[in-house]
Amino acid sequence: MADNKELRMETKCYDANTYGYLYGLNKKIPDEDFKKVKKYMKDYRRKDFVDGIIQVTGRPEGYRCTEENVPKVEEILGITNTLEKRKLKIEKAFANPDEKRKLKNDALNWLEILFQKGGTMPEQDISRLAIHSTKIYDPDDSYKNGKKDGTGSLFIYTPHGMWYIINNSQEGSNKSINNVKTPEGGAIGYRLMYEDNLDTLIRIYTEENEYTGEKLY
Repeated sequence: MADNKELRMETKCYDANTYGYLYGLNKKIPDEDFKKVKKYMKDYRRKDFVDGIIQVTGRPEGYRCTEENVPKVEEILGITNTLEKRKLKIEKAFANPDEKRKLKNDALNWLEILFQKGGTMPEQDISRLAIHSTKIYDPDDSYKNGKKDGTGSLFIYTPHGMWYIINNSQEGSNKSINNVKTPEGGAIGYRLMYEDNLDTLIRIYTEENEYTGEKLY
């Protein structure tokens, strides 16, 4: 069956130590086309990362390129939905308070649907997630400011997936539904595997605001 997805470059993984985001094509292309862009990409393996892939979220192994080479690959392959265009579209929306608010609300709605309908809920400890995290986003410092009161949320990137953590340790909360242990009484945690669109939604909603509160471990 033909793959009718629009060809574009997408994030494949996030490396906390050296590379940051690495990019790749969203679908297979003919060998003759791939040969034209191969020199701008590298066939990454575990040995190419500090400590293997312990500090990497996503799919690091395979042909990937750094952000600086993305425009070269896009130009050669005639990709019109470029990474730069997608970034500028978000920046433009963020420049308008009403559009920004709508975009963030839409992003949160999609995140809740994706995590709650498609995510798994394994038992976990927030300290273990934090120790093994590649980054932790705290939207509007909600977890930092609400941690002791049992409120707030986090998005934790780990080598085994991306977690949506909802603090659920307020007085009167139904703590029996918690699957993530915290010193305050627990949280609800959903896990999904790394995916480019999911990462984009998280970065829009959180505005890439990283957690700066008390240590979680």
